[in-house]
Amino acid sequence: MNINFNGKVFPPQQPIFKADNRAFLYGDALFETIRMFEGKLPFLDLHLERLLEGLRFFHYRIPKKYTSKFFQKEIKKIATGNARIRLTVFRSEGGLYTPKNSRPQFLISTSPLSSSQFNIPKKGLTVGIFEESKLICAPISNLKTCNSLPYIQAALFKKEQNLDDCILLNEKRKIAEANSSNIFLLQKNKLITPSLSEGCINGTVRKLILKIAYKEKIPLKEKAINLSELKKSKEILLTNSIQGINWVKKIEEPDITFEPPTLLPLLVSKLNFLINK
Repeated sequence: MNINFNGKVFPPQQPIFKADNRAFLYGDALFETIRMFEGKLPFLDLHLERLLEGLRFFHYRIPKKYTSKFFQKEIKKIATGNARIRLTVFRSEGGLYTPKNSRPQFLISTSPLSSSQFNIPKKGLTVGIFEESKLICAPISNLKTCNSLPYIQAALFKKEQNLDDCILLNEKRKIAEANSSNIFLLQKNKLITPSLSEGCINGTVRKLILKIAYKEKIPLKEKAINLSELKKSKEILLTNSIQGINWVKKIEEPDITFEPPTLLPLLVSKLNFLINK
């Protein structure tokens, strides 16, 4: 599929970056992974909210045109149907650690998806605990930056261990999130999830689950979670913007197994309702 670079459409093989690109040199960039459902972008506002928060955090000069309407138009220049959208925003060239120019540029790429809604996975995941790199408990951890080295390390770990996913810890050795997902534990009919102060991404589907739980009167608490809490859990759910919700069948070391989750169908149906709202 084509790419959209600063509003202009190019074929995917077109060279567009110079050697002094700041995303390449310093990881001076943020990104959002957005799902399109039959040409619709129902959760774009949530992604843009986080993106703009990141741009303000890193002192970009944010153009007034960076609105949901603007990015919807730019995305639809190259994407149709059901698609995975990656929107990357990076600072213009110039400077070393200190930028000379804080004007942002953007790149949009897409890849097709087969489904027009979130599905309930039949097979649960086998996950492990990743100990090598810890996430920091700071606001930067809530953003989707292009400094993804801890997640790359975790992905290599799960590949080497033949796992479907893994749980990342923070610097206090509390549960932060999974490799590419937020995490929810169900204990005695109450959902618990790490608070943002625990170093997890401020996920868009995480936000939606919080709203759904409130509306459906499902008890929910955001807090620091010890590894020992895993054994107390009846269900463990992983959420992200592309898959929606997945579930954990087994955790290796410690060896814990879970039955198919009972709460999952309700949550998925509520998410799918929001797609067409």
